[in-house]
Amino acid sequence: MKRLILPFVFLGFLCASMPAWAELTADQVAIIAMAESPESQELAKHYAKARGVPESRILLLEGKPARTMSREAWETIARPTIRKWLADHQLNGKVRCFVTCWDVPLKIGRRDANAPEVVEREKFLAGVREGRVKQLDQVVARLEGLGRSDKPEPPKPLSADATLADVAARLDAAMSTARGQILAIPDDAKRLEGMQEFQQLITAIGGGSQILRMGTAQAKQSRMQPEQAMPLAILEARLQGVQQGIQALSMLPPTVARDIQLLNLIQINDGLLGSLRWVDQQREALAKNETYSSFDSELSLVHWNDYPLDRWQPNLLYYGYGPHKLSGTSIMLVSRLAAPSLALAKGLVDKAIATEKKGLAGKVYLDARGMAYDKSKAEPGSYDAFDQSLRDLAERLQKHTKLEVVLNDKPELFQPGECPDAALYCGWYSLSKYVDAFDWAPGAVGYHLASGEAATLSKPGGTAWCNAMLEDGITATLGPVYEPYLHAFPKPDDFFSLLLTGKYTLAEVFYQTKPYNSWVMTLVGDPLYNPFKNHPALAEADLPEELRPQAGE
Repeated sequence: MKRLILPFVFLGFLCASMPAWAELTADQVAIIAMAESPESQELAKHYAKARGVPESRILLLEGKPARTMSREAWETIARPTIRKWLADHQLNGKVRCFVTCWDVPLKIGRRDANAPEVVEREKFLAGVREGRVKQLDQVVARLEGLGRSDKPEPPKPLSADATLADVAARLDAAMSTARGQILAIPDDAKRLEGMQEFQQLITAIGGGSQILRMGTAQAKQSRMQPEQAMPLAILEARLQGVQQGIQALSMLPPTVARDIQLLNLIQINDGLLGSLRWVDQQREALAKNETYSSFDSELSLVHWNDYPLDRWQPNLLYYGYGPHKLSGTSIMLVSRLAAPSLALAKGLVDKAIATEKKGLAGKVYLDARGMAYDKSKAEPGSYDAFDQSLRDLAERLQKHTKLEVVLNDKPELFQPGECPDAALYCGWYSLSKYVDAFDWAPGAVGYHLASGEAATLSKPGGTAWCNAMLEDGITATLGPVYEPYLHAFPKPDDFFSLLLTGKYTLAEVFYQTKPYNSWVMTLVGDPLYNPFKNHPALAEADLPEELRPQAGE
């Protein structure tokens, strides 16, 4: 599984207001089924009857059942249809949750790589890169000429496709040469003039942020008078405005017009080198074309206007946004009813309702890998951080609940027959090879951290974990339909701890603990399922510290 660490960027959408965490109820649910699938409609009606959802809340989506819907079909047919249906039935602001049923597409495919707007951007970015490299060539020549009385030989031009590392190395060498030549100038006035030009070139290379870093470092080394510190404070305030502009523009769908505005701001903030880095990132994203998603994750943003499709959008219901988390948003909760047979799919609902009455009983099985973990060095979303999350969950449950917890902290996975009476499970990493170690208790909830484990859900005999666990009798699970990157998963200590409080339904727990929408994760099970509602196993005061103040806000 790939791992990628990126900072979260809060997107300040002003969205239609609806209560975010007042308990999800059946009158806030709508159901999507396929018009050309009798099985899909049968399952939708079964769920509606079981949970008391009016059949008028069932939307029949046109089109032949297929595992994958094209990006074009989603944008031009499915999304407008769903929006219109909500408006026509006066359900905007009333429906918080969609249930997608058997035969509703599981995935949305990539954007067309040959679409005119994509080709236009590729051509534009290639031209920008060539121009930026030429500008940096000129900067190198000026740097190497600083402090010299003779005219130096022009440096060998950088090639248009020179790597960012090669460009940076060339600039570092030129700056080092320039410093030495300037310091060697005997005349004080000319030396000062050389230093001023050097600073101008540094600003061109690294932007205002480079000057701010240098000034801040200098301020730490020697005490500055207020009049000396004032320009730094002004620069910092100006750059904060520029960075807010960059974030705002980054929210918009990528077009050449947007890119032009973004590049202007990026160059002010990060200079020629920063703008070159951004261009390379955009070109890499275009080449990878990671614009696929799960149908359900894209459905979460059905109310949103167009947004960038590369990878993900932040899930603004995720607790990790802390005080920035929106209490009123137009993000839809979505869960799916699917399994290798229609009877099993119906059973997801029936077992959930039956379990709620008596509570979920059984053992907790956690399958860590024994990875060394150093909190001071670990990166959020890293392998060792997720491994530690499993151990943290085990410790929390052993300390604060009466549940029987079995922790396997060895590289080997639980083996067949080792997990009887399994009520809760989380572990990793056996890629698309389910290990049937479990005798699932009625109402069991669990997931396996690995890539593509929800790529199929209705294949009899399938070995992907979600598919196989559903066939083996689990009641709720989650997983990715494509490569997710590890940090797209809810952290085990967050997800299961919140579920055990009984304060939130399955869908609410999922959306409070997963960081992204418009990405590849999907939740399988009855969204209203709350196995601990009448029999809480963990007090809210004993939740993970980061989650405790945020839950339910």
